[in-house]
Amino acid sequence: MRRFAVFLAVSALALTGVGLMARPASSAPGPQEVVTRTVRPGDNVWSYAASITPRGEDVTKNVDRIMEINNMSSPNLRVGDRILIPSDE
Repeated sequence: MRRFAVFLAVSALALTGVGLMARPASSAPGPQEVVTRTVRPGDNVWSYAASITPRGEDVTKNVDRIMEINNMSSPNLRVGDRILIPSDE
């Protein structure tokens, strides 16, 4: 009986630890304001990112943000696509 109680206690601790490790990261920011743009000839992710990046800051961070918001695996755009752009206003 004692072995069973120890087994239950160890199992409960192990499951608690697994539950804590299985939680998704909570580093994602809250809701984000976005604007929708329709891609025109000559537009690209870099140009959208550059338009929202303050002078002197790294444009690549906003390229990554735009790609993440739009679930893009490639920065390629097609004319007529609708794309979400972060709006920090």
